[in-house]
Amino acid sequence: MDDIRKGQIAFLFLKHQLREKGIRLTPNFKREIGNEAKAIGISIEEATEFVESVVRELVEETFAPKTNQRG
Repeated sequence: MDDIRKGQIAFLFLKHQLREKGIRLTPNFKREIGNEAKAIGISIEEATEFVESVVRELVEETFAPKTNQRG
């Protein structure tokens, strides 16, 4: 398995876990992102951008108009 596929699987796994377990948006949320970024060796800016995009994507999926609904 190549690194691209590993990344795709990791992203799908992360989204599934967040859907199932939820996201706690506490006052310390940004600080927690920064701490995690430092722990895994990436920039805080990059981590924040990634987390924001994932959270926004999940919110959009949650509130997307439903199709095939009988009225």
